Amino acid sequence: MDNKNNLSSNKSQKTVENTKDSRRGFMKKSGLLGAGLVLANPFNIIANPLTSADEVKIGLVGCGGRGGGVAFSNIPKIPGSKLVAVCDIVQSRREGFKNRYKNMTGQSVSTYEDFYDMLKKETLDAIVLTTPDFWHMQHAVDALEEGIHVYCEKAMSNKLEDAYKMASTMKKTGKLLQIGRQRRSNDRYRFMYHNLLQKEQMFGRLTHAIGQWNRSKIWTQRPNKADKLDFKTLNKYGFKTEDEVYNWRNYKRLGGGVVSDLGSHQIDIFNWFFNAYPKTVYASGNNSYFGFEQADTMATILEYDTPKGPAIGIYENISNSRAVGVYERFVGDKGAFVISEQKENKIYRESSVEASEWQKYIDKGYLNNLAGLNKYKAKESGDSGIKETAPQISYDINEIKDLEVIYNLPAHTAHLMNFVEAVKGNETLNYDAVEAYKSEVCIYKIHDAINKGGDKINIKDSEYKVG
Repeated sequence: MDNKNNLSSNKSQKTVENTKDSRRGFMKKSGLLGAGLVLANPFNIIANPLTSADEVKIGLVGCGGRGGGVAFSNIPKIPGSKLVAVCDIVQSRREGFKNRYKNMTGQSVSTYEDFYDMLKKETLDAIVLTTPDFWHMQHAVDALEEGIHVYCEKAMSNKLEDAYKMASTMKKTGKLLQIGRQRRSNDRYRFMYHNLLQKEQMFGRLTHAIGQWNRSKIWTQRPNKADKLDFKTLNKYGFKTEDEVYNWRNYKRLGGGVVSDLGSHQIDIFNWFFNAYPKTVYASGNNSYFGFEQADTMATILEYDTPKGPAIGIYENISNSRAVGVYERFVGDKGAFVISEQKENKIYRESSVEASEWQKYIDKGYLNNLAGLNKYKAKESGDSGIKETAPQISYDINEIKDLEVIYNLPAHTAHLMNFVEAVKGNETLNYDAVEAYKSEVCIYKIHDAINKGGDKINIKDSEYKVG
């Protein structure tokens, strides 16, 4: 739906003509004009400044699975946030959201097919984008330029240059753009980083990170007959087939596959905990099991120069077996730990480190000692002549404490709450677009290495910078 000739006269118009010219120029450069995609319309809205007591009015774009999490699980748990409108190109989805939200909360929301129609008619402080990756850049950039804060699900985009545009627009406009890698607001991960790694330097020099996200199938959806898809509308918004609407992650033109969808969460944790970004990427993958466009199996080795010395990251995705599940494991010269959003969380002390050195962490209430033993003797293993080193002594986290903010919420809710509180001026973003862009760089270098058959790719420091 084209709204450029139906702009409301009561909206701020102080830079409309300049906005039209710059928007149209950008669309010509990006190839969107004439490509059948209606992703941008020219107008100008300036968001009102908020105080901490104000209610943040949110428009949700995308009424699929992740959008459902935002509308029905996240926003209702966040004080001071109000969902006022939802947008989706499929009518049955957006109307279904409207009815379910009314039944759940007693509150009404407006529904829109067209993103720009929603922005023109609603007074919004923020939008949440839970749409396919290829839509993210244009909607995020246009909202930021109109003075509206943005929470965007990962990946930032399916193109690195689009991710750069998003980050640079955030810097230019001064508006907030949070990217949805929710581990950055997970209390366990924040406690590990800020308290145990940074403040206590508990594990010494981190030398290795190992991670995986294994699952027994690629997530796919069957078409929903109730959606009654209109292919003229779908083509207008960039979809060529019915399957692309439901399973866009499996198409290179629309999404990033398992590397962007899953791997980006965990490789971002490598980068965060190492306080560094890869200088070299090796990666290989294939689609031999499911046969989709995107790789269903991949492995990568990442080389780092951290502030404490060289380090290696090793990561894999397997999509035909859930073997050992999902976790990140970090190894240092004084200890190691396994961390995840699941139940696999444990801390290990190297036997060469005396128990007395770690007693202070127990005294502070940070750790519980699970072993109850201080020393182990090395022993011979059979007749092989291989000497087994002393095993590590295990601990777990006793209490998450001594953080500026403790959310005590599921990670997705905590991450959106951090965004809302930042909009209100009470917090800073846990994961803004400039920080997120750095992880996007190494993720798309992994894509490049896979697409080139396992090449080694070097990354310059300058490639991580946003001007």
